[in-house]
Order: sequence, then structure tokens, then C-alpha cells
Amino acid sequence: MSDIAPQRCRLIDATLREGFQAAGTIFTAGDVTRIAKQVVQCGAEMIEVGHPYISDEAMHHTRSVVDMQLNVPVLAHARASRPDILAVAESHAEWVGIFIGVNEISRNARLGGRSFEELIDLIEDSVSYAKSLGLLVRFTIEDSSRTDWHRMIEVYSRAVAAGADRLCFADSVGIMEPQSVTDVITRFRRQYPDAELEVHFHNDRGLAIANTLAAIDAGVDWVSVSINGLGERCGITDHTLIATNLAFRGTRTLSQTEALALAAVSSDVARCSGQEISKSYPVLGKYAFTHTARLHVLAVEKDTHSYEWIDPALIGRCHIVMPIRQRTQIDV
Repeated sequence: MSDIAPQRCRLIDATLREGFQAAGTIFTAGDVTRIAKQVVQCGAEMIEVGHPYISDEAMHHTRSVVDMQLNVPVLAHARASRPDILAVAESHAEWVGIFIGVNEISRNARLGGRSFEELIDLIEDSVSYAKSLGLLVRFTIEDSSRTDWHRMIEVYSRAVAAGADRLCFADSVGIMEPQSVTDVITRFRRQYPDAELEVHFHNDRGLAIANTLAAIDAGVDWVSVSINGLGERCGITDHTLIATNLAFRGTRTLSQTEALALAAVSSDVARCSGQEISKSYPVLGKYAFTHTARLHVLAVEKDTHSYEWIDPALIGRCHIVMPIRQRTQIDV
């Protein structure tokens, strides 16, 4: 176990937003309410649902989750736009997640070449409007990791002044590495010592879990996760992997009830999303606790800690020893 000092980091599960952005994934209304209930059983402290303004279906999904009264806050997405924000208020979600990009790529590719000054005005108006509707506001600069530091700080400071309750740093293209995450989040924490800080890491380089751990060590309060890491392109930080890693470190509790719920919802999401996890996937994959090399088998038979970092029983599994001569029968 790690000797890192305990620090409670809270999880906002975004399966019901990022999941809808995963290629080929369609969740039914029944899937949405079932998954919402399950992720709360897994220990998530907040649920992030979709974008109510974009369709009647998205509005229905958000209202359905809110109406379940799961005893955790529900956050719904909105662009920095009054109609989007009004739709969140009408969905009865407690939180609105306002997002906008301000770097050159975002301004030219997504925002019609609007000037930085125009975007500042839009941000201040959007946050103030959301607060006037009684919403709590999480404000995100999309593509934060490719945004100039001074421009980013000016924007976040304007959002705070307008009433934002939480700031979210988003590595929207998954380009960061752990050391750069440590550096930027440490600066970010110093810049806003009293603000709630959240991070959202995409997994395009396969570094989402490592970057998330680095951000937690640097002092963030919230981490955006999804079941099986489901999301746009290569997805985001996996809920199960970060929960088990934090439990291993001793920096977040994970009861067996929560761990079993994670295993169950992982199977459910894999089935209804049509995106099965690989057999060698950490913790949840079929072969995660399967030992085949002779030396490994002999060692594990004496002491399971020889080649297992957590007890598979935590998630309702057991280790399997599979000598070399039986490898051809492993899938039989």
C-alpha cells in the first residue's frame, strides 16, 4: 500500500453523458435510470447526465434521473448559451455544467471566429444567468490543456467573479502526461485555493488513469469518471480503475458492496453499450487474475500476493491458475 497521505477525492460519474458520445452507443430510457441507480450504489458522489437542450429525449433522461431522488446531486450539460442553461433549469437538475473553449482551435473550429473579448462577455453572462435561475455552476474551459495559461486564468477568474461554484480543468484531447498534470494542477490550486476543482481526462494516449492520480495528488477535489471508461473516442478515466487504485493507496474507501456494484454495472454497461471490455483489462477483465507461467502458478499457490495487487474477492472474483499445458483450453 502507498504511504501517500489520505485525501478524500470525490467522483462525478459521467457515464450518462460521455456514454452517449461513445461510438455506436445508444442507451434506452430504462438503461439510463438503471445505470444511474447503479453508479450511486458504487459510491459516486454526483451524477452527470446529458445535454437537455439538444433533444426531448435528452431532457426526459435528465428529468428521469432527477426524479429518482438518489440522494446525490445531478449535473446536466450546457453550452455558454442562455437557451441551453434554461433547459437545464427546466430539467430540475441542481447543477449545470457550462462549457466553452477559448483557445485558437476552439474559437475558429467551433465558435465562428469570435473574439476573445466576445467569449469573455458570453461566459460572464452565462454564469450570471445560471445563478439567477438558482443553479449551481461548474464551469469548464474545453481543451484546457491546450489553452494559454494566462488566458485560461483570466477566463476562470471571470467565471468565479460571476458566481461559478466549481472550476473544471479538461484535457479534452488526452494529450497530457502525469508530470505536466502535476505542474498545472499545482499552479491551478495555488491560483484558486478556496475553489472546488475538478478534472476531466480523456484517454487518447492511454494516460487517463495516471493523469488522474497525478491530479489528485496535486489537490483536486473532484474527478470525472465513467463506467468502463466509456466516452468519446478512447473514453475517459475508468470509474472502477480509479476507485480500486485509490482504495489500494488508502486514500479513498471502497466497500465490498460498492466494489461488487462496480463489477455488476461494468457488465451491464458493456452489454447495453455494445462495447465489451478486453479479457486482459485491469481488475474487470476475464484474465485479470489468471496465472499461467509455471513459476507464477507455484508462487500464487503459496501466496496469492506474489502476483496479485488486490484481492479478487473484493469484486466477487477468484484467482485462476492455468499451467502452460492447459492454455489451449483456457476459453473452453
